[in-house]
Amino acid sequence: MTASYEGIKECYYRVSAKALIRNNEWKFAMSKEHTGKWDIPWGGIDHWEDPHTALKREIMEEMGLTVIKISSQPVYTYLAESSWIASPKRPICMLIFEAEVEDFEFIPSDECTEIAFVTAKEAQNLDLYHPNISVMKEIEKQEA
Repeated sequence: MTASYEGIKECYYRVSAKALIRNNEWKFAMSKEHTGKWDIPWGGIDHWEDPHTALKREIMEEMGLTVIKISSQPVYTYLAESSWIASPKRPICMLIFEAEVEDFEFIPSDECTEIAFVTAKEAQNLDLYHPNISVMKEIEKQEA
């Protein structure tokens, strides 16, 4: 199947899937990228790849963690502007899913050097890659 991508520049978004992963203390998993910035674990969705497959692949590649459960639908979606050095100012669409991993036996990679578990308030002290605190706060508020 060949697709024509002429004329889509004005409506093109890089679409990525993010995973809201919580530990036993109900804190959010955050990954530290090679740039030193922190984010909810995520990855780009390749052409013709579904978001669930992308999340499983990206979390295994970047963190060495096996995803065992993903919500059927995104719990949040937001649009932003990329700050990624290879494609600055590119519009991005983030699909955020709740997810569970088999365990937290993290394996560092070139793309994820460290993980931490934080509350929304604690995340405010991190150098964040994307504006995820509002999503985290909303989830905590719903749980209160």
